[in-house]
Amino acid sequence: MGEISRRRADWSNLRVFFAVAETGGINAAARALQINPSTVTRAIEELERQLNATLFHRGPRGATLTEAGEAAFQRVRTMERMAEALELEVGDSETLAEGRVRLAAPDGVAGYFISPHQTEFLRAHPGIDLSIDCGLWPDRPLDGEADLTLTFSEPTQPDAVAQPIAYVHYALFASREYVSLYGAPKTIEDMLHHPYIHHSAQTHQKELWGERVQAWQTLTHKRIETNSSSVCVQAVLNGVGIGAMPTAIASVEPDLVMLDVLTVGPAKLWLVHHRDAVRPARVRLVKDWLKAIFDPKTRPWYRSEFVHPDDFAAEADKADGASKGVRKAG
Repeated sequence: MGEISRRRADWSNLRVFFAVAETGGINAAARALQINPSTVTRAIEELERQLNATLFHRGPRGATLTEAGEAAFQRVRTMERMAEALELEVGDSETLAEGRVRLAAPDGVAGYFISPHQTEFLRAHPGIDLSIDCGLWPDRPLDGEADLTLTFSEPTQPDAVAQPIAYVHYALFASREYVSLYGAPKTIEDMLHHPYIHHSAQTHQKELWGERVQAWQTLTHKRIETNSSSVCVQAVLNGVGIGAMPTAIASVEPDLVMLDVLTVGPAKLWLVHHRDAVRPARVRLVKDWLKAIFDPKTRPWYRSEFVHPDDFAAEADKADGASKGVRKAG
């Protein structure tokens, strides 16, 4: 193995050899490569020593290939073409908005807050495909490591780039039909008389929900307990009971009514990726798209301060007016 390594031609020397053969002279190759002519000479001499062959006839009119040099040139030209093809192929994957982007996100976030915006994005970028892993089948994950991850857990990996992309406030919701039939509870104690749709994540987020709410959740009648946000939303929509959800749900499900009994949060939603993950253009585009989806300027329910669903439209209009004013001033 050591003998093979010793005799293998250096790539940089082959590059210099190719330049001399293409330009026909030491000085011309030096100018093309922007290096010193003596460096070119040393590279050719080293390559000839490694190959144990004379590659050029040197004369007053420049350097011409010997028979061995011509054979070497044909091989190196093939290598050069392969290198160019590789650059184009890999370069395209970095600069063109094409290929698959893998996103990991909680099922509720993906299903209710990302999915409604997919059509517009994918129509604008027909070369991009999405894989969205919601973690519901741990034994059957989607292929490949996620390029981008949305999570409510603050990342601790040293090589991770993380930023809070949204603040999520929680409140109690019921369907309009449920409120019409059974009335709306006025206090958290009143909630004990209503069936509750419980998401198991609320049990583990003690720092978010607090001891008082935890105690209430222990006493309340959990009509349905699940680890699926979709099950919670659909159960509440269909009048099974009352459930705690992000206030943002009111922006996509107008049949849900926020009950002015309890507000919790905010919880930070983090956008996380490896430092090199966003080099391809397709990943950068998806990252920018996600940031636009959760932009608190245009969607006030993602602000750090609490905004009541009754004020969503007014706050969004206010932000839109301010944006138009800035554009007009500019």
